[in-house]
Amino acid sequence: MTSQAPAIAVRNVSKSFSGVVAVQDVSFTVAGGEVVALAGENGAGKSTVKNIIGGILRPDAGRVEFGGTVPAAGTRGAKHSGVATVHQETSLFPDLTVAENILIERLRTGRSPVVRPRRLRRIVAPLLQRVGARFGPDTAVRDLAAGQRQLVEIAKALAADPRAVVFDEPTASLNLDERELVMQIVEQLRDDGVAVLYISHYLEEIARLGGRVVVMRDGHVVGDRPTGELDRAAIELLMVGHELAQGYPALPQPRPDVMLSVRNLDDNARVHGISFDIAQGEIFGLAGLMGSGRTEVARAVFGLGGNAGQIEVDGKSLRRGDVRAAIAAGMAFVTEDRAHEGLFLDRPIRESLSNVVLGSVSVSRWGGWLRRGAERRLTRELAAKVRLVARGGLESGGRSLSGGNQQKIVIGKWLAGRPRLIILDEPTRGIDVGAKAEIHRLLIDLAQAGSAILLISSEMEEVLGLSHRVGVMHDGRLAGVLDRSQATQEAVIRLATGGGR
Repeated sequence: MTSQAPAIAVRNVSKSFSGVVAVQDVSFTVAGGEVVALAGENGAGKSTVKNIIGGILRPDAGRVEFGGTVPAAGTRGAKHSGVATVHQETSLFPDLTVAENILIERLRTGRSPVVRPRRLRRIVAPLLQRVGARFGPDTAVRDLAAGQRQLVEIAKALAADPRAVVFDEPTASLNLDERELVMQIVEQLRDDGVAVLYISHYLEEIARLGGRVVVMRDGHVVGDRPTGELDRAAIELLMVGHELAQGYPALPQPRPDVMLSVRNLDDNARVHGISFDIAQGEIFGLAGLMGSGRTEVARAVFGLGGNAGQIEVDGKSLRRGDVRAAIAAGMAFVTEDRAHEGLFLDRPIRESLSNVVLGSVSVSRWGGWLRRGAERRLTRELAAKVRLVARGGLESGGRSLSGGNQQKIVIGKWLAGRPRLIILDEPTRGIDVGAKAEIHRLLIDLAQAGSAILLISSEMEEVLGLSHRVGVMHDGRLAGVLDRSQATQEAVIRLATGGGR
């Protein structure tokens, strides 16, 4: 049952950055007890609208109302009006506990500055249970994986007992079970009369949750329709302005030579006895539930962890824990945590694109003075190769880009080195269907050129559609390797849950 007055009303909002229009004349409403999905390609303006609603940005024109009232400026105004935001990129304090992060604004109890851990645990425990977290209130945030941190963000928003919640890609880093739980949370909030603005690239989530879908393209609203009136193809057409090719590109034939050989990899913590090979031109998918050890395997292969085992690239052994040796051997690593490990958010885009191969644009291969002209030429080439959309140019900051374009930087910066082996951990997390298709095409092109690819993804369809073979992790071990003909969703889930073949 929706209320008469909209809980959130965006009225003729426009915003520009350095003369570049981000959103223009955007209007829509969200009523209490309603879920409105906000869809669009990366760079369409969704994040700008979200940040204006949350008080992070001020519009150049137009206004936002909460329950018919214009809030005070800034994030405090939005929070005071009962509006909470779950951001795609977490904003947590890594050295604090889960409980301290969730209740960061309520740490003072009464007049005393003393934090009472027992009280924090008592308040936070049911919130963690509600979001399906398998970690406790006293866990340090730095010990959590990216997906687990996202659950903390959701719990943090629910702790405020909000009247309206803006979800920005809340399931991008979650596995299937956790995604289902988040959607149930959204449905419960709707049934409780809370207004929900739900931003997602998962069109199946939009179809299930959204009573209406607002579609943006190039900073404008190009559609505001009941979700039941639009099928997947119609939403994609509104988002990108043209029809998208369906399915996944055809896979090239792998070559017989082994590019990567891993034997008995063990990090003395999370993963044990991992062994597999990847051939030249092969895409090897690594599947498994969150916490199964997928990311730990990727980082250990690249030299970011692992204390035992043998790693060979093209028949030559690598020293364990030596990232420089891995890069010198032609290895590239696309991290799952692009905001903290993948690029410089507050530096020019140019610097993020060139930082892997600075020696090639310096006076000497060992560094020294940068040759600015060479760096500009290189970064323009890389930006074109990944079809980067940076309206402010390569001198603008990485933070100004949409999530999909940030991800293109994280991938593109490695291409100058022509990697022989590229490891990608969640390469399409939180990006739109158009950018996702471009990254899929890029992976196929790399494999066609002979690069070996280790692909980690929580999207089952992506792993099955892009992989020649699929390795499945369970509880820190490789439970099995499936050929393409064997790799069905049922077979992967059986191995991932410890059921065997």
